[in-house]
Amino acid sequence: MHAIRTLAGGGSLVQPALTERLVRAVDAADEVPEFDDLPPPEPLTDRELDVLRLLAGGFNNREIADAVYLAEGTVKNHVSSVLMKLHVRDRTRAVLRALHLGLLHRQGS
Repeated sequence: MHAIRTLAGGGSLVQPALTERLVRAVDAADEVPEFDDLPPPEPLTDRELDVLRLLAGGFNNREIADAVYLAEGTVKNHVSSVLMKLHVRDRTRAVLRALHLGLLHRQGS
């Protein structure tokens, strides 16, 4: 419940099992121009940002749907839209790019 409240309130949360790996990947992404070579992202809606925060928390589509009171198919559509707008091919890269762009904040930042 704490995680859902944090994320629903606009905060960011990453599951502890993912934190170290994700932070290393973000640090590496800061040094690699891969994201800088991508087109600028399109603006995300508030709902897409909610979904992105929950993606960063390691939640699957069903869990996200339950947390934000949407149908799972609607969540899938939001995830697809986030990937398209950020110009990335998967959920992990979406979270990394969002961190790189400052759309999400590292825990403790």
